[in-house]
Amino acid sequence: MIDPTCDLPVPDLPAGRTWTEREQQRWEELWTGPAANTWSEDVIGIVAVFVVLETQFLNGRIAAGVLGEFRQIAEQLALTPAARIRLNIRVKESDDA
Repeated sequence: MIDPTCDLPVPDLPAGRTWTEREQQRWEELWTGPAANTWSEDVIGIVAVFVVLETQFLNGRIAAGVLGEFRQIAEQLALTPAARIRLNIRVKESDDA
């Protein structure tokens, strides 16, 4: 089982754009969440793309064709329950629960 949090250092957001406060928060959430226990630094770019697409979706600024890409990225990063089941990733309950 994987811990509900990841204690590894959160990588810096990639350079090249100005990140909003919400995007920075989401970056931190993702890199400290359970799926991050399975990631390495080679997914930094794809996690960044996920954050941008998620923000656009939540703000109603995402084209329908891009939504499929968003779903695929979420699956590849094990950010959905179905992806976790397929990869046999089970998150153990927090000690706080």
